[in-house]
Amino acid sequence: MKINTLIKTAILVSLLNTAAYADEISDQITAGLEAYKEQDYKIALEELKFVTAQIEQLNQAEMLKLLPEPLEGWKVRETNNRDNQVAMSMMGGGTTIKKEFERDRERVTVSIMANSPMMQMMTMMLKNPAMMAGQKNTKPFRYKRAKGMIKTDKNKTEISLVLAGQILVQVTGKRVEDEAILKQYLEQLDFAKLKDALL
Repeated sequence: MKINTLIKTAILVSLLNTAAYADEISDQITAGLEAYKEQDYKIALEELKFVTAQIEQLNQAEMLKLLPEPLEGWKVRETNNRDNQVAMSMMGGGTTIKKEFERDRERVTVSIMANSPMMQMMTMMLKNPAMMAGQKNTKPFRYKRAKGMIKTDKNKTEISLVLAGQILVQVTGKRVEDEAILKQYLEQLDFAKLKDALL
């Protein structure tokens, strides 16, 4: 599924599940259409910009459902910059969603990147064991049928997996007492849903 199709589908589902919000958006679309018919293009643009912003929020909410919930004893990390807590961005045609968790001094970040130019470098490394061997403290890692690598550096551990050659899943832990925590967060991800939503 292409990203444009994903956005359209997410919008449709969101609108169907949020009737009151949908009415507000529908009203703005109607207002924009009426302004367009009257050749009042400035008003039409203003209405449609508002609609776009609202739909982006609905789409973001749907995308973030792909990410895990906090494990018992953990919570979503509160930060001054909301984008560092839960973010969705469109960069170079790609999509990135991220969520951070904390428990005392322990930190875990789950991020998913799709259709990004960065994927090519990661895929090349996974296909070439020599390149991976050249990376310090890095070794192959497999989860279910997904291939990837695990890298450790002092108090930081990062698991990277590639799905269908176009989705990069990363679970990063800082100062975690047990690396098994990373796998527990990984287990919450539904790879089939990720592929359906992002490809």
